[in-house]
Amino acid sequence: MHLVGKLGTGGMENGVINICHNLPQSRFQSSICTFESGGAMEERIDKQVVDVFHVAKRVGNDPILPIRLARLLKRQRIDILHSHNWGTLIEGVVAAKLCGTAVVVHGEHGMIYDQPRQVWAQKLAWRRVDQVLAVSDALASRMFETIGYPKERIQVIPNGVDSDFFSPSHHSKEDARRQLGLPVDGVMVGMVARFVPFKNHLGAIRSLAIATESGAPFHLALAGGGQLAGELRQLVDDLNLNSKVHFLGELERVRPFLHALDVFLSNSTHREGMSNAVLEAMACRLPVVATRVAASPELLDSGSSGILIQPGNDQALADAVMKLSKDQHLRSRLSEKARERAVQVYGFSKMIQNYTDLYQALWATKQLERQ
Repeated sequence: MHLVGKLGTGGMENGVINICHNLPQSRFQSSICTFESGGAMEERIDKQVVDVFHVAKRVGNDPILPIRLARLLKRQRIDILHSHNWGTLIEGVVAAKLCGTAVVVHGEHGMIYDQPRQVWAQKLAWRRVDQVLAVSDALASRMFETIGYPKERIQVIPNGVDSDFFSPSHHSKEDARRQLGLPVDGVMVGMVARFVPFKNHLGAIRSLAIATESGAPFHLALAGGGQLAGELRQLVDDLNLNSKVHFLGELERVRPFLHALDVFLSNSTHREGMSNAVLEAMACRLPVVATRVAASPELLDSGSSGILIQPGNDQALADAVMKLSKDQHLRSRLSEKARERAVQVYGFSKMIQNYTDLYQALWATKQLERQ
């Protein structure tokens, strides 16, 4: 059973569903439990393969929640509980200990909470689980630096991308843009991210303003939604970029959007674990511009498979986009290397095999301990 706060739109939630759908059904019966029902990602779940449960969390502290969760774990005879991120850590560990769940795994996907009480609680809880996971080497290092948990006890399982599904299109970019209502001319830069501060859409818009001063017909397409939507639209209006910035909302299907782009952008300032959006863009053979945050240097092989810039540098971002727009050879080279790296290093089947091996090894160890 995977334990998540809510199945909202996000890379972690998408990854959990992918794991559940693709673990060998001859060996695993997968389920997901959330503390809040109704997330957008729930519609993606194949209920014939994955069971979904909800254990409601009351507003504020809910000391009875672990007891209710323990009852569910016992009723469903869960052998392995896999909690994800800080929001499910304490409840998951306590519930598993209450009902005797054999194996407990905890995975971190990006943000590490660093308030003194949170650091203490995470260190204590991580010591009570059978395996702590991180989605990148950079995140594992941050977990060690922030929490003081031994890095050698953190196993890194990178995210994987379905490179058969996320692959270059046989149709033209112009056709893909027409279907999305985007301009067919010019250089189309795109982002797939929630409208939250650390994704730095504001910086991307400011960079577009710098780039357009060169006279090149740049456009910025934004797929996503969130708390900063109004502020982003206001900045677009203030900079007179209404014909250059295109808000597409939260897309049910991302692949057609990627096929419409010339350049993919990840402009995060901090907190990233490993960006699924960047992986999907790489698999679609797109040149990527990303900030040197968390796993992006790993994904782009220190810049040999994409362009890396310092976070928060609007001028550097504008320069990178203009460089790609003018140098077709560079675009082609980075695109090919990105696709090759996505397939060979971050293949979906490799991720599934890593989780399969982990769960089976932990379960086998528990069985030996019980003999």
